[in-house]
Amino acid sequence: MSKFLCAGLICLLIFISCPSVFADQIVLKNGDRLTGKIVKKDGDKIIIETEAAGTVAILWSAVEKIVSEEPLNLKLADGQLIKGVVATEDGKIEVSTETAGRVEVEKENISIVRSAEEQARFEAGEERLRSPGLLELWRGTVDVGFSLTAGNSKTRALTAGFRGNRETRRDKISLYANAIQASNSTGGVSETTAQAFYGGIRYDYNLNEKTFVFASGDFEYDKPQQLDLRAVLGGGFGYKAIRSDRTKLDVFGGATYNRENFSTGLKRNSAEALIGDELSFKLTDSVKLEQRLSVYPGITNAGTYRALFDASIVTNLNDWLGWQVTVGDRFNSDPPVGSQKNDFLFSTGLRATFGRKD
Repeated sequence: MSKFLCAGLICLLIFISCPSVFADQIVLKNGDRLTGKIVKKDGDKIIIETEAAGTVAILWSAVEKIVSEEPLNLKLADGQLIKGVVATEDGKIEVSTETAGRVEVEKENISIVRSAEEQARFEAGEERLRSPGLLELWRGTVDVGFSLTAGNSKTRALTAGFRGNRETRRDKISLYANAIQASNSTGGVSETTAQAFYGGIRYDYNLNEKTFVFASGDFEYDKPQQLDLRAVLGGGFGYKAIRSDRTKLDVFGGATYNRENFSTGLKRNSAEALIGDELSFKLTDSVKLEQRLSVYPGITNAGTYRALFDASIVTNLNDWLGWQVTVGDRFNSDPPVGSQKNDFLFSTGLRATFGRKD
């Protein structure tokens, strides 16, 4: 009996000390092999948790074979969902399902792979997106930049920006604001060279996966331009032109009502058209470009137009803090007498991210 007991203990120790025999595996085209637990494939990389190397992300194009110990959830390019244990035979990925038996799948047709835990997390997130509370799902950024010179002349410039959004499967709420304060002092004479505030809110409602309608309200104050208040209310249609791992591009158009009050006493009310775009593009995994352009051709005052342009390049320093370089331009073809048509802004500083992750 003791011999059988010893043999059983030895087998048990071998089983415990060699979990990789029963673990998931990824075999690369160059012959390398990684063993661990497949977490997910979303985009152009598949992620596996290994004991020796931790979490590893591998280009999907470099994968030759995958083998799973436990069922994985696969989504194909045509939207079909398959769940089962995965193996690879003769270059074909085979999924052993409970309902349809063994199913052959082309590797190029697999768009998403999720473990059971990742699938549960994804479904919980989807359910939350369907019926969230008004204060849930907010995320956004806060920018701060400051410059100072001293000596024969003294200059100070402070820029601040905020952007927050709450996006669900049905709609999206966006809040945004930018402010700048700059002054120059020479020979004891102080002068305000820039003092402006831009802010607004926009609500988007999705008609389908590609199109949406929106309503917006924008408000501006610009002291050097003698603008006490510009209130612009509008709405229109938008189209989600690009949705990929690295690029998001929306184009939109509509009409607005513009009410302007200037410190000169001038007041103007006018109707305007609206065309524009909003772009987010990942240059690298840690560097992102964000850009927004809105052009307002005059309807009431034909031949006039306004244009707003903002662009930022953000480099992530960690999960929540980055360094931003921002340029902005505000153009008005018909400013009041004594004011320039163009206001240009350049700033750099820190960007803090808050709220949920994408």
